[in-house]
Amino acid sequence: IREYPIDVQNNQLPFLRNPDILVGENDLTALSHLHEPAVLHNLKVRFLESNHIYTYCGIVLVAINPYEQLPIYGQDVIYAYSGQNMGDMDPHIFAVAEEAYKQMARVDPDTLYLPAY
Repeated sequence: IREYPIDVQNNQLPFLRNPDILVGENDLTALSHLHEPAVLHNLKVRFLESNHIYTYCGIVLVAINPYEQLPIYGQDVIYAYSGQNMGDMDPHIFAVAEEAYKQMARVDPDTLYLPAY
């Protein structure tokens, strides 16, 4: 266990709280302080206050199970994310799928085949 002495008398406490402007950020890597309490707080704010179940952590998509059906997987949402860059819209599994499709198409377009709907 490491100990970090803090001089409370001279108010030399470390700044461990993210600025209010970053609360609810859709990408955890944008947080000034990336530690467990900050991550959990950000996820809580996004989920409970903004009803967002998806949050990015760089290229990783973090999902919180809402334990209920959400209207975020319909054809209209698929079309909204189609052709968009991953960071242009709110975090979503369709954004990750679109990014994977674009990467596959760029690396080896000859082997890419997806049937039309």
